[in-house]
Amino acid sequence: MANIYLPQASLAPYIDHYMMVDIDWNAGTLMSHIWRLIPFGQISILFLYGDLHHYSLQNAEEDMKTTPRSFVVGQLRSPIWLKFQGHTRLTKVQFKPAGIQRILAYQMDELTDLPCIALEDIWGKQANEVPESLHEAEDDLVRVKILDQFFTGKLLPESPQVAYVEHTLSQLYQSKGNYRLSDLEQQLGITGRQLERIFRAKVGLSPKEIGRFIRLNAAFSRLNKDPDLSLSNLAYELGYFDPAHFSKDFTSLTGLSPSRLKKSWLLNSMLLMVNASQISSSCFDGSEPGACRFFTNDCLPNGPTLQERYWRI
Repeated sequence: MANIYLPQASLAPYIDHYMMVDIDWNAGTLMSHIWRLIPFGQISILFLYGDLHHYSLQNAEEDMKTTPRSFVVGQLRSPIWLKFQGHTRLTKVQFKPAGIQRILAYQMDELTDLPCIALEDIWGKQANEVPESLHEAEDDLVRVKILDQFFTGKLLPESPQVAYVEHTLSQLYQSKGNYRLSDLEQQLGITGRQLERIFRAKVGLSPKEIGRFIRLNAAFSRLNKDPDLSLSNLAYELGYFDPAHFSKDFTSLTGLSPSRLKKSWLLNSMLLMVNASQISSSCFDGSEPGACRFFTNDCLPNGPTLQERYWRI
């Protein structure tokens, strides 16, 4: 089971959502224990208070590394593999593209392509106190209050450069990743090189890289609505010069060719996480505030958004 909750209003500009996950992998579940995480352009923090899980940057067959109790997942530009076992209980804090720079005093590109940065190395013993508090909490609503209080206390002064990032992101979203970045130079009054430096510092990726993620998400959303759409037509719809360029981008981000991943989509693809800020009320389980049905396609938001997708091996 996975429940999604929104942060308090003062944190909403920086945090997309909190996700509380509780899965007993030994309870006869039919779900795979190994997943391919497709990168999606956002940084997250995880607090684990159940069994730890394992990860690999190479493949699902090699020996995997074990996560600590609390860690940051930096911006990823290629897929990683995750293996779960025992009883997974965790809270995942999903930040907006430029959100975590209000929490961590780092250049975000220092965290790029690092899937597991121990929070203890950043915040010391305090980082391990959070999983303990979440474990002892009576329910998820109490956990939300714990997280709201913790991250409110971590807020750093806002940088005026974030306005450049937010404007650029809005243009990229509206154009499904196809906006001409050269046009932004006139709008923002800075050079493309300056904008890229700001993006790498605040987001961890360049505007062009974020645009690729937005295009990828647009491709997933389009296939979800029309599974019979040909890949060639999809490539042209997304603004690619030709299908070969689309295939190259798609393969580098997912580790699978578009044709293979489309087949997987039609046969057995499932979404683990959706962007809570885009979820409509119809996607919530009425039995519990903020509870989203797990592993379903019916909570997909409309339009290109940055969504986290896990693909079964």
